[in-house]
Formats: sequence, structure tokens, C-alpha cells
Amino acid sequence: MNTLISFMTRAKSVVLPPLMFYALLAVTPLMAEPIEVQVTASAQYNQHLKLSYPAPVRLQQVLADSIANLQQLPLPPKHNQKKGNTDQIYWPGAALLTARSNPEQKAVLAKLNTLSTIWQNEGRNAVLNLKTWLKNEPIGQRVFNSLDYDLVRIEMTQNPLISEDVAVVLPPRPNSVWLLGAVKQPEKLQWRERSSAQRYLEKITPLSNSDNSSVWVIQPDGIVEKHPIAYWNKEHMDIAPGAIIYLGFAALPDDLDSLNEELINLLRNRTL
Repeated sequence: MNTLISFMTRAKSVVLPPLMFYALLAVTPLMAEPIEVQVTASAQYNQHLKLSYPAPVRLQQVLADSIANLQQLPLPPKHNQKKGNTDQIYWPGAALLTARSNPEQKAVLAKLNTLSTIWQNEGRNAVLNLKTWLKNEPIGQRVFNSLDYDLVRIEMTQNPLISEDVAVVLPPRPNSVWLLGAVKQPEKLQWRERSSAQRYLEKITPLSNSDNSSVWVIQPDGIVEKHPIAYWNKEHMDIAPGAIIYLGFAALPDDLDSLNEELINLLRNRTL
């Protein structure tokens, strides 16, 4: 079987020489719809490399084909990543998506809107600023599976069979982190090696009704960690480039008491 690979732009599709790959199924159903994989350097960039398979395919094969054709991967303007260089892929932030949009996003935005009508002054403004930020971020439906090629290759549980159209994001390494939640506005801060959540919080002004004992850190691979920030429970925990530091809202209305959890679950699906 052949893998059909094309470089997609708004205007055209350029067909490249096909790659050979091993069939994973002994029998391919007649007239089966091909599996299409969009490979991109950023979820915010609408140009991509397209891989097409006539039958379900293992993640290892998709990654191998993506790497083999990395030279053809479109890069955003002013991108400092050199084409075809796998060393510049930030594997901790690589992501597999089954959809470019998330059905939970609309509900979370609606709850933020409701909260903005209840809270006043700085609380209301902070909620509206967070709502605006969320609306503009690439939040899809992420498959929480490692995309580390060596791990996928040797560990069968990390090498799922892909049987539907997906997107693969292979981003460059960022040099920033985001701080969100009970703060005046979302802040993009310079990443610093060995900097703790408390150190980042020193650079912003939290709301008076923020959680003062811990924050939630969403690492770039979607793993969620609770980092202590109070003087009595302070403990150093590393934060990776591209992470999100979420400072929770305190004293939420009873009918919105799950909002922090819903926001964290939604942010896990954000990609670089």
C-alpha cells in the first residue's frame, strides 16, 4: 500500500512521491474511506502536511512518515525553526488531536459569562479577560498519548491504531509559560529554568479571591500537577516551557463550584 503525502495550502495541494508502509490489517474493506492525518508545526497555523492512508494505521507509522517528510512541513512566518530538523521539535509539547475544536469550550465560556454578571469590579474584569483569551486559543480534543517516537516504537500501549482522521502537532520549543485564572488578566511570562510557580506569581497581581495555597500546572503534554505556593507548604516542582500555571478562583457561587475543574480539564486540551 502507498502513503499519499501532500503539502496543503489555501490555494493548492502539491503531490509528493509516495512512501511505502506495511499494512496493519490483513484485509482492507472495499471502498473504505482513507485515514487523513494533518501534520502541523502549530495548532494556530492553518497550513499543514497531509498524510493519507487507505486503512487504519499505527501511531508509530504516522510519526515515522511525519519525520521522513519533515522538510515539507510548512512553518509559520518568522518561524525560527529550521525545516527538516527533528532536533528542534519540542516533543513534550507534541500532540495528537481527534478534532480541532472542543465541545466543552462553549459550556465553559458560558459559565464564565455567568460569573461575570455576578462578580463586580476586578473579579468581573478578570473573568472577562480570561473568557476572551480562551476564545482565541487552539483548544481541540487531545488524545493523551505520548508522542515520544522511541517510546511509541517500543511500548505497544503507546502505539494505538488510528482509525479516524487526526491532526498531529509538532511544535518548536517555546520560551514562555502562561499564567491564568484568578489574576487580573492572562500573562505570558518568560520561562526561567528552575523557577517555581511562586516565582512566576511574584510577577503578577492575583485577585483577592484567589487560591492562596496552591496552583495547578498543566504541563505541555497535558499532565496536570498541583504545586504548593504557601509559605507553610512550599516545595519546588519544575515547570516546563509551554506550560500553563492556573491559579484557582476561591469562593465561587454554589452553582459554579466546578468551574475551576472544568477550566483545568479544558486547558489540558490546549496545544502549542
